[in-house]
Amino acid sequence: MRRRGIQDRVSKTPKPKSGFSLELGPEVANIICDHCGKPFKSVNGYIKKDDWAYSVYFATLQSGHDDISVGLSISIGKWWDDTAVDERSWVYMRVWPSESGSGFEVRIEEPESSRHMNLKNLGRKLSRAAARKSPLLNDFFAVADYAIDNDPAVLSYLSGEEINIAGRVCNH
Repeated sequence: MRRRGIQDRVSKTPKPKSGFSLELGPEVANIICDHCGKPFKSVNGYIKKDDWAYSVYFATLQSGHDDISVGLSISIGKWWDDTAVDERSWVYMRVWPSESGSGFEVRIEEPESSRHMNLKNLGRKLSRAAARKSPLLNDFFAVADYAIDNDPAVLSYLSGEEINIAGRVCNH
């Protein structure tokens, strides 16, 4: 689990980090949970590293629950090659505001908790134990940090604000 600060994170311009850039997915989906029947929102984004397609993430914003929580399914690998699914790996992370109010907690969870568990194009799913041993572990956290900092829907929701859908269409 990692703690992150919030003090200088609400900048209007994304700060470059590790050569990353972000393209927001085009829509905010309003979905009803199959398990509890409560609504939530889902967004996604595409991250390039040094101008190469590097990562895709899906974020579920648990807006129908009292506790603020985001589920992040993050895939890293050869996203520039549509046939390279076997050269991608993905993890599921949960993100929530820290109790101190000074940032967010990020934790790798089991992939079965992800709404996107059955998406084959994400690549090889890593269990929590496998992810912790993976050479990509720090990369998964770096992508999570970048998505949290630069996706307006994710950052606004985690900050306890109205979900910012700037740059996206909201499908009701």
